[in-house]
Amino acid sequence: MIHTMEKITEQEMHILNVAERLFLERGFLGTSTTDIAQEAGCNQALIHYYYRTKERLFRKIFETKVSAALDYLEAYRFPNDIMTAMGDLIGFYFVFLRSNPRLPFFFINELVLNEERREWIRETLVNDPRRAQVYAQYVAHVRDAVEAGKIRQVEPFQLLLDAVSLTVMSFLTLPIYQDLLQKTPAETDAYLTERQEEVMEVLRRRLTV
Repeated sequence: MIHTMEKITEQEMHILNVAERLFLERGFLGTSTTDIAQEAGCNQALIHYYYRTKERLFRKIFETKVSAALDYLEAYRFPNDIMTAMGDLIGFYFVFLRSNPRLPFFFINELVLNEERREWIRETLVNDPRRAQVYAQYVAHVRDAVEAGKIRQVEPFQLLLDAVSLTVMSFLTLPIYQDLLQKTPAETDAYLTERQEEVMEVLRRRLTV
């Protein structure tokens, strides 16, 4: 079950940050605990002491990222206007992924390749009561808006899938935009701003009566 990350030492956090960077740069299989120890300036024994295995390091990173999202969603209070709510949530995820642009590709790649890890995520994230509570609030909000005639008939899960897919795809295609088209950081930043507006416009058209 995923909860907000418990308090950890500065050294543990340093190891975690190094592991995350290397995983994102080289992939899970391309990163060893030796690599992490060298980059973190410690010995392997210390990594094993804190995290036992490389898989547990991955899971800790995943839990940390998911907890950050759940913390925001749990504290979020849905406004009466569903469009405002969608804009807020999409805005949050764009800000989050701007700070972690390689994360979608890394997690999708690792989850597709590892059936055992998918099962762990199902048992932890999907069954987490915080996730269930947040999702129930979202579903109720969407259904209330449909019944009030504020938006078109829409299945809440499909709407969520549309929003997540459009947002994540904006970042999955980012390397193509940056590297193949040789865009500057400023142009990339402007591109993401435009993508956020485009995602919201697509959803607005999807929902408008």
